[in-house]
Amino acid sequence: MADLNTVTEEIHNDVSNPEKRSSKPRVSIPRNPAGSGAPNASSSNTNIATLRTRRQSSRTSVPRAGYDRRLIRYENTFRMEPDDDHKVDIARLRRVATSVIETAISGYTYDPKQGKQFSLALAERVRGQIKQLPFQRYKIVVQASIGQKRGQDLRVASRCMWDVKWDRHLTISKETQDAYVTVTIFLVYTE
Repeated sequence: MADLNTVTEEIHNDVSNPEKRSSKPRVSIPRNPAGSGAPNASSSNTNIATLRTRRQSSRTSVPRAGYDRRLIRYENTFRMEPDDDHKVDIARLRRVATSVIETAISGYTYDPKQGKQFSLALAERVRGQIKQLPFQRYKIVVQASIGQKRGQDLRVASRCMWDVKWDRHLTISKETQDAYVTVTIFLVYTE
């Protein structure tokens, strides 16, 4: 007879602990009793590389809050030129960039300590507005230069290796009473 005061719980091995769950498969390799790390003689015929699975680094290997763990892969489109609806309209690009630059520098006085942060913020603001335009499959690079006006001359030059047919650039220069701003925008088509 079983003792009525004892309670027996059956724990099933197929139920896994959610805290220790892993998305990567684990393969254990039998080791020899000496602990040298070499496989047993019985498994010497098998290929060690096929027994062990290698953990590959990916952005889904570390769980992060707010991210889905599935990786979406798209098929190649092999598109070598943009659609007619998604070609770069330089006039529209100039209007958007000019309005962003003019609103940013209105009432701006040059401060050498804040010049770097202002140029970075201006470049990010211009880039953010351009990304909202329907220029798909273009990489956008924005370079902003700012300086104090003291009667000096300045030339901003750049050289690029690109496809003349689809890649574009645009340079906009504006001045305030004591500062100048030069913004160069590069749009490079990615195939």
